[in-house]
Amino acid sequence: MTPLTVARVQRRYLLLIGLRWAATGLILPVSMLIYATRGIDLPTAGLLIALYSGLVVLLELPTGGLADLLGRRRTMLLASVFLVLAPLAMAFAQVWWQFAIAATASALGRALGSGPVEAWYVDTVRAIDPNLSLRAGLSRGWAVEAFGLGAAATIGGAAPGLADGLANDGLITPFSVPALAAAALAVVSLIAHAALMTETAARSRGTVRAAVRAVPTQVLHGVRVAWREPVVRLIVAHGAAIGLFLNSIEMLAPLQFAEMLGGAERAALAYGMLAAGAFLGTAAGSAPAPAPCRLLPLSPLGVAALVTVAGAAGVGLIGLASAGPGGFALAAAGYLGAYTLSGPAGPLAAEAVHNRVTERERATLVSVESLALQLGGFIGAISVARLAAWAGFVSGWLAATLALVVAALLIVAARRAERRAGETDNVLAYEFT
Repeated sequence: MTPLTVARVQRRYLLLIGLRWAATGLILPVSMLIYATRGIDLPTAGLLIALYSGLVVLLELPTGGLADLLGRRRTMLLASVFLVLAPLAMAFAQVWWQFAIAATASALGRALGSGPVEAWYVDTVRAIDPNLSLRAGLSRGWAVEAFGLGAAATIGGAAPGLADGLANDGLITPFSVPALAAAALAVVSLIAHAALMTETAARSRGTVRAAVRAVPTQVLHGVRVAWREPVVRLIVAHGAAIGLFLNSIEMLAPLQFAEMLGGAERAALAYGMLAAGAFLGTAAGSAPAPAPCRLLPLSPLGVAALVTVAGAAGVGLIGLASAGPGGFALAAAGYLGAYTLSGPAGPLAAEAVHNRVTERERATLVSVESLALQLGGFIGAISVARLAAWAGFVSGWLAATLALVVAALLIVAARRAERRAGETDNVLAYEFT
């Protein structure tokens, strides 16, 4: 067998990330339309979405701990099974409880799959080169994830129009087509993960029963690391602020654009194009993340703070447009700018976390970050929605802007903690020589 090199591991990582998120992107633009064609009303759809979100929050930490105990590969294969079943169930579901099964499968796939591939990549390249910078690989991974979502969402949105011969009341409707395509691509993704995620015997040994029993201890260990390690604690808090921002902008933008364009139908088309553009903008922002670290006299976390502030300026433009000046064109530019400009912050912050944790708790810590993101989004969905309803869109956009400013300040604090930790490490190294 040809030995793995850093370049080969990175190619595998990017392929696996691309397949995983492209399958999700195919169904993303039509999920609410599937509900509508099956007669699911908006309150019931909201409950199904809440079921999915609640399960992800509950399962995020236990499944991250499972990946550290059972192995990255086996956990991801288990996730991939659920990621096949979820869109398949969605395509054929007729009544609410069948959609609830689809939502549960989707949540299990999301929670199980949130950390293993990234943790596998970091562990594998660090085993080859312990001093390797993770910046370039993680940045490309985030870019491929966003690009896969955006490109697949564009295809998934167009697919029902190509299947207009199907009846909306049949077993398979035009909106089932993207779901079936997503299930097929998820099968390809499962096969690719089985073939390409190679692990050492030490990492992959152990029974499922033993791993499940050890999950509570592992989760407690990961939470302790996240709390006691200042850099990690601050970056996890940064993730919560980012979650509040993301949920706010995704919730307010369609309604804001409908108001600006004078109707929901015109806004739906415009927002669909902008949402795809946002994913592609995030990819364009994430991919070159190492470049400003070389060009600017700033540390990686310093660059992350700077681009987060730039993203806040983009959100501020939407708020300005909602107050009157600039109109839809300015709001659209701010929307795309917010995603593109803040793109490099994610992989740069992720690198800082991986540099402060070990292989033992790596996947658990990725899940801690994901949990913080989900909780921040939950808070944003409740508080910003009420604020915007009470005081208008401008106040909602101000809250989203402030969330990014807080995220930037937390990154600045994490950089200071990182510098202090480095100075302590240097002192200890000097004393022991």
